[in-house]
Amino acid sequence: MKFRCDRDALSGALQTVQRGVSTRPGIPALTGVLMDASEGGQLTLTTTDLEVSVQLAIDVQVQEAGRALAPARLFGDIVKSLSEAPVEVETDERSQAWIRSSAYESSLRLLPAEDFPALKLPSGTSIKIEATRFAEAVSQVGRAASKDEARPILTGVLLEINREGITMAATDSYRLAVRELTATAGGEAKAVVPERALSEAGRAASSDEKAEVELTLDESQVSFSVGRLRLTSRLIEGEFPNFRQLLPDGYSNRLTMPRQQLMEAVRRVGLLARDNTPVKLEFNPALGGVVLSSSSPDLGQAHEAIEAHYEGDELTVAFNPNYLADGLAAATGDNVRVEVRDGLKPGVVKGDNDEFTYLVMPVRLPAPVG
Repeated sequence: MKFRCDRDALSGALQTVQRGVSTRPGIPALTGVLMDASEGGQLTLTTTDLEVSVQLAIDVQVQEAGRALAPARLFGDIVKSLSEAPVEVETDERSQAWIRSSAYESSLRLLPAEDFPALKLPSGTSIKIEATRFAEAVSQVGRAASKDEARPILTGVLLEINREGITMAATDSYRLAVRELTATAGGEAKAVVPERALSEAGRAASSDEKAEVELTLDESQVSFSVGRLRLTSRLIEGEFPNFRQLLPDGYSNRLTMPRQQLMEAVRRVGLLARDNTPVKLEFNPALGGVVLSSSSPDLGQAHEAIEAHYEGDELTVAFNPNYLADGLAAATGDNVRVEVRDGLKPGVVKGDNDEFTYLVMPVRLPAPVG
């Protein structure tokens, strides 16, 4: 194999596909990037850790077609360190590669290409979504997925495809994020995708705003195609919780105000909420707004009163400040709606439209003495 290409194009592609390189020792081939140069002038780079696979094609000048498996991180670091001059890569049949650029030349020992696992692409239900909307939805929902591997099903994001679009949902038992996307699909399907894979697809979509994301789902895999990049992932087995039964029809106690203002207040007051101490929100229709407060025996206390439009009863609800701030950050638009029922039912956070819904469980406050 022998090809010549732009340094920046090759370096950028290698950095992208490194997201699929295995970090677990034991199978050397999984630490490599498979290079496949075709006579048509295209170089396809592929990595996998057997859970997530990343494949990207770039244009190069192919002088000799072939394939080779190079140590991904070392090869990427070498190309990244080169000057702006074009890069030439050549391999022989004795597991050796030469990298040349301007006055630089190095040799690199290759891995056995035959040890790299063959990849099978899913061929099931497909749906196409605008890249910007897909990336936004992933960033909104992915933050609610659990990091606790004790319940693997909650570490993923539920994708439900129907002919009208797709619904994404994630929960860690303390909060729930749901996003609806309108799009045209070829059928119906449902699966739980690892949050890591979905976030990588969202990152790729955000870097190519004019593109479309084609999502294909079958019984065991999901793939995301953005331009010349394809990311494939295994699905998580198990039954995702019935999140729809948790969604309320709406509460009569509703606060409406500028989203950024409330988010910054939650973060300021939350600085003194340590060791699972919540931030309390006191809603008062007579005062027309909300008072945020927190206290810690070892640190001190803080409170902030905000004027806002509030409809409902006088009540106090407490939330984990990080979870609440996450929901406010995920909501879109200039304004935010916070709906509450009491100190026991989850609070609801929505932005300027109903496409995104975020539920956060309250922290139960001790009953007043006397």
